[in-house]
Amino acid sequence: MLIKALKLKPVTKEYIWGGRKLKSEWGKEADTATVSESWELSDFPGSESVIDDEMYPGYTLGKLYEKHPEFFGDKIRDFKRFPLLIKLVDAGKDLSVQVHPNDEYAAANEGGSYGKTECWYVLDADPDSYILLGFKRDVTREELKTALENGTVTELMNKIYVKPGDFYFVPAGTVHALCKGVTVLEVQENSNITYRLYDYNRTDKDGNPRKLHIKEALEVANLSAYVPEAQKEYRDFIYGKVRKLCSCEYFKIKEVQFNDLYIMYAFDGFAAFTVAEGEGKLLKEDAPNANADGVPFKKGDTFFVPRGAMVRLVAPHGKIIITEI
Repeated sequence: MLIKALKLKPVTKEYIWGGRKLKSEWGKEADTATVSESWELSDFPGSESVIDDEMYPGYTLGKLYEKHPEFFGDKIRDFKRFPLLIKLVDAGKDLSVQVHPNDEYAAANEGGSYGKTECWYVLDADPDSYILLGFKRDVTREELKTALENGTVTELMNKIYVKPGDFYFVPAGTVHALCKGVTVLEVQENSNITYRLYDYNRTDKDGNPRKLHIKEALEVANLSAYVPEAQKEYRDFIYGKVRKLCSCEYFKIKEVQFNDLYIMYAFDGFAAFTVAEGEGKLLKEDAPNANADGVPFKKGDTFFVPRGAMVRLVAPHGKIIITEI
């Protein structure tokens, strides 16, 4: 049996803050005028991404695991359910100021769910666009409550201007917001639990105030000052440049930039990669050279790489973000 990278068909989501870039610039198809999120690698109930490959027609990630657990490696057995969710997120408007619980709180209060530690790789950013990430200084719970009542919570937060290629780690408990004009690749635990603290007094599509979750948010928020890490440095390697972006208990992420050819292996377990720049082809397993036919890829595509696979990407220039557990 051939072991190869498998293209994924995402699930798109639309919320009141979504933009148009995922459709116009990242190739995402949807019936809605705007797309807020594209769930690229997902085994979340009701929002499962599907394998887009004739060898596994209609397979979700869950079905692929059921039929071929060897594709996922041994480490996945350490998790009670599929551990990852990978998204593209386009903030056409500011997202709410929000926070996510850790695993312990979510397990006790959200029906056994995972918590949500996440990270952002900035794919696109309008001039002067920014994110809000953690507090500038230590705050008290009473101080935070007062700021929420007065609508001044954003004044307590780090306002960070961003550009493509920036990377930010967002541990569970960190109060944060993506803001207008920022498009990111988001890698996170497989959870959709969000507690909104502040939403600019917006209403939903029916004219009702959007629900806030002040009690829960105050219970899980980290009130200590958040100091963003410096951006990681690149190092040269045989195919181009690489930098390790993150290594935590939930996922490992690196960025690879290559010219002409990049060969990647999934030795110990599965991997996934999303194309951040470039277009080209994945050579077939029996391709004799780089001029042979292959599976096309373009910016915005995400592939699942089974354990044991060797993947050869060919492009004049490419940038991919690789995620492993």
